[in-house]
Amino acid sequence: MNKAEKQFNKWWFERFDSKKYKIIKLFFKGEKIQEYTTANKKYSDEEDAKVAAWVATDAGFIIDLIDIDGKQFKVSELFKN
Repeated sequence: MNKAEKQFNKWWFERFDSKKYKIIKLFFKGEKIQEYTTANKKYSDEEDAKVAAWVATDAGFIIDLIDIDGKQFKVSELFKN
């Protein structure tokens, strides 16, 4: 890892709570595209879903559903106001 990656890992692990974290799964047309964990449960499920959608889109992923610990969010409905 380069210096920036090491610094990010250090920052992330300082915030990780092994007893309070969420599993986020990204889907497109029923196929799981990616799965990862949050560092903690600091934010609401909806906030985490919105951030997951932004990050996935920015990374070039096409997703239509986000599952956070079994609670599902349709991407098309996340940003309706």
